[in-house]
Amino acid sequence: MKLNLPLSFLGVLGLLLLGTTFQMAQTQWPWPVTPFNQSQEITGNFCEYRDTSPGGHFHNGTDIPKPDGSAVYPVKDGVLTAKSSVGSNAYVRVNDIAYVHIFPNPALSIGDSVFASQTILGTILSGLGHVHLTNGYPGAEKNSMLPNSGLTPLNDPWPPVIRHVQFYLNNTNSMFPGNELSSKVDIVVKVDEANAPPTSPLSRRNNGTYKIGYKILSADSSTVVYQPPNGGVRFQFNVKPNDNYVNTVYFQDQSTTSSHVYQVTNNISSDNYWDTATLPYGDYVVMIFTEDTRSNTDTAWVPVTTIEADNVAPVAPELVYFKETDTGGMQLSWLANNEADLAGYRLYFSFDNALWSLLRDEDALSASAQTFTLSQLLNQDVYFRLSAVDNAPLPNESEFSDVYGMSNGSSFLKKVLIVDGFDRTGGGWSAPGHYFAFTHGRAILPHQVSFDTYANETVSDSLVNLGDYDAVFWILGDESVSSETFSAAEQAQVQAYLENGGYLFLSGSEIAYDLDPDGSGGASPEDEQFLHDYLKADFAADNSQLYSVSGGNSGIFYDMNFDFGTLPYPVASPDVLIPLAGAQACLNYDSNQTAAIQYEGTFGSGTIPGKLLYLAFPFETIEGELTRHRVMARVFNFFFGLTAISDDANPNPVPA
Repeated sequence: MKLNLPLSFLGVLGLLLLGTTFQMAQTQWPWPVTPFNQSQEITGNFCEYRDTSPGGHFHNGTDIPKPDGSAVYPVKDGVLTAKSSVGSNAYVRVNDIAYVHIFPNPALSIGDSVFASQTILGTILSGLGHVHLTNGYPGAEKNSMLPNSGLTPLNDPWPPVIRHVQFYLNNTNSMFPGNELSSKVDIVVKVDEANAPPTSPLSRRNNGTYKIGYKILSADSSTVVYQPPNGGVRFQFNVKPNDNYVNTVYFQDQSTTSSHVYQVTNNISSDNYWDTATLPYGDYVVMIFTEDTRSNTDTAWVPVTTIEADNVAPVAPELVYFKETDTGGMQLSWLANNEADLAGYRLYFSFDNALWSLLRDEDALSASAQTFTLSQLLNQDVYFRLSAVDNAPLPNESEFSDVYGMSNGSSFLKKVLIVDGFDRTGGGWSAPGHYFAFTHGRAILPHQVSFDTYANETVSDSLVNLGDYDAVFWILGDESVSSETFSAAEQAQVQAYLENGGYLFLSGSEIAYDLDPDGSGGASPEDEQFLHDYLKADFAADNSQLYSVSGGNSGIFYDMNFDFGTLPYPVASPDVLIPLAGAQACLNYDSNQTAAIQYEGTFGSGTIPGKLLYLAFPFETIEGELTRHRVMARVFNFFFGLTAISDDANPNPVPA
């Protein structure tokens, strides 16, 4: 059947078909600014990194610099489909091409036909200095600079430049310090693509590249021993990937709008790496290659050596003491680690045991270091912990040491010694280091009393004189038979201290059990005598099976009731005591079981009265910081008649 259609309809249909055919065939376009048929400089390439949004994104177009106010024209005929005059991203869209950072021509309306290099779409916004051309609808943007398509002519004789090649442990910010690599490696490459002569502004010479990849070559570079798929090419930006992948393609820590740093071992949409273990360990060359849209190239050859990964960290250091120096500063001492690959130590400080900051690293504290001294007056408490670091290409850091604390200054009334005798890790507390000197120190300081912290081994080795302190606070946790609560040498030092009128505050759940033959069965007669004559207690039972105590109607805790034994670790078997030789119960589990004793008087052959407070459970497991402070207040009142002094908040001075 022949259809008779009006001529006017046929004419319109013909124009539409002609326009469609022209647009489909029009793979090359003039430039959107004058001169239309002359190559322009570029200040932003397709798919380079942009940091102007949270998390970054791919640049979805091409930036062409022109002075503010310059006219912008369509690169092909079409219909104006959208526009906006709001903000710096004001734009005009003509079919699948958007022109951004321009103020729309007010004479144009949506639906108007526009013509390449003829219709003024708008003018470049003040302060922007360029038009951003986007080729494609949102989510389907294409590169406008490919050969034989898009912006034409495009003359670019300037090659991209590989600025640096770095190696990181996969999915970390840990960079290999040299070219000795191990395990799974991320290859990170900074490239500057030049789209203008060397004398032009930097914004024309630091663009993103079009294509980049890598290969692994033999040591003499003669043989490719490994290459990823697609001939080693990892990224080639013909179309824009989803912005969710921008920090997979780019190394976010180094990438900005003007610095494009690629993770060339990744896939475009997922993590990947060079697994050095898949090749025999030895010498290789990492070849990085990059190319722009005009086939200008740059290549870097980086010699590397692959080795077996060293993932074994040193053991945690053992602290000896943290004390105030004779001149009012502070000094930390520790035992030397003996690993053959030890590089040194890292020292951290804190005022609250929550926020820790690095004070010195292995560059300052080498493998031979065993002390650190700081001439700084704090007039408050501060806490240190130490780790050991090896010399692996990516250094392995040990677990942390125990936390030791001290306070210095002239504003304190008394000074006490905290003795850390808690070495056991196979009981309720299983971590390699603990922070119980902090728990004690925090409860001590409100009473205008300063403190040092020493390991118990220093007592037996006579590295500290107990008599130099107004009181000794001995931490034993759930230390028991295997680690020994008091060695013979420690007993001798404590005996002499008490006989000379010393004040001892002692806490631990297994002390009497360890020292009494009726408890562990391994105690010596000397152990039992020390327990009876100097700790003023006899062993009654290994486990009270109760975790609440009461002060009753007498003793220094006469009106207190509190719980213990749950946090920061469970106490399995708190001892039950029997007060001896003038000592009295000051805390009870119930009416028949003593949980703590107090004593005031002479010890052994001494003639100077001393004082003793002995808790048969760990002080640090008392529930609640406020309760621990109340208990400590009773201790200081018993020892010195001191009461807590409220301290106005003052900023923490940071150790220098």
